[in-house]
Amino acid sequence: MLPPIETRHIDAILALSDELNFTRAAKRLNITQSAFSRQILQAEGIVGFPICQRDRRRVSFTDAGEVLTNQLRQAEHHLVLGILLGNVAHSGADQSLTVGYSPYLDPQLRSLLFTIALPQYPKLKLETQSAYAPTLTHKLLDGHLDLAIITRPTPSEAIECSLLSKAPLYAVMPDTHPAASKRSVSISDFASDSWIVFQEQAHPLLYRSLMGHAEWLRIKIRKLHHILSENEAVHLVSSDFGISFITPATGQRTQQPGIVCRPLSDEPLMLETHLCIRKEDRSNLVNAFCRAFLRKHKEMR
Repeated sequence: MLPPIETRHIDAILALSDELNFTRAAKRLNITQSAFSRQILQAEGIVGFPICQRDRRRVSFTDAGEVLTNQLRQAEHHLVLGILLGNVAHSGADQSLTVGYSPYLDPQLRSLLFTIALPQYPKLKLETQSAYAPTLTHKLLDGHLDLAIITRPTPSEAIECSLLSKAPLYAVMPDTHPAASKRSVSISDFASDSWIVFQEQAHPLLYRSLMGHAEWLRIKIRKLHHILSENEAVHLVSSDFGISFITPATGQRTQQPGIVCRPLSDEPLMLETHLCIRKEDRSNLVNAFCRAFLRKHKEMR
C-alpha cells in the first residue's frame, strides 16, 4: 500500500529541492518556516527515510531524497498531462498522432502508416514529418513527435525501439568498374576510388560507421564528396566523380544507363530501421497504433 503522503508534503519537498533553503521555500508556499519544517518532518516520517540534511548554512538532499524528488517531479508532470488529455477526451476533440520518419524510408513502410485503422479511435488523424535521424530522435524526446520510424536511431535510454527491417547499404558505381560484375560488394572493393557520401550532420551514426569501417580496413579514401540527397549521388557517379553509397530503397529502384547498384556485404554497415516511442510517455492511443502497425508489418512481410 502506498504511504499516505499528501499534496502539501509533495509541494514542500519540491519547493525545498528548488530553493535549498527553508526560509525561501516556506515563503514560496506562503507558510511560516516552522510550519514548513513540520511538513518536511512529516514527509520523512511517511516515506520512512531522511529526505535532506540541514544545518545553519545549507540544505543538501540525501541520495534517497534525490531519487524521491525526481520521481515526484515526474508524477507532477504526468498529473498535468493527464488533466490535459482528460480535457481533450471530455471535449470530444479528434485524436491525432504526429509521426516522424526518415526521408529515405522504404516507401512501403511509409505507406503502411496510412493503412492503420483503429476502431476505438474512429476520428484518428495522422500527421507526418520527415527529418534526419538525429532530428527525429530529438523531436521524439521533447514530445513534438508521438512516434517515429528511424533508420539507425540515436541511442537513448528514454526511447524504446522495435526492429522493423535490416538491409544493406547499396554501392553505386559505373558499369565499367571492376566490382560491377559482382552480386555483392564490400567497401574494400572501392579502396582506390573517390567516395560520394552523405554529410555527417545528415546522419552522424551512418557517416561515422562508414568512416570507422574504412579506417578499420585501412582504406585511405582518395577523395570525399559530400551530398545531402541520393539523387545527387547518382548524378555524380554518372558524371564520373567516384562511387557512392545509398539506401536499399533507392538502390533497388535505380536504373540508369552506365550505372549499377550492388548491395554491400559489410555487416557493420547494415541499416536497421526501428519503430521508436518514448518509454515514459506512452498513451493508450500510441500503444494501440504501434501494436496495429507492428501486426500489419508482420503480415506484410
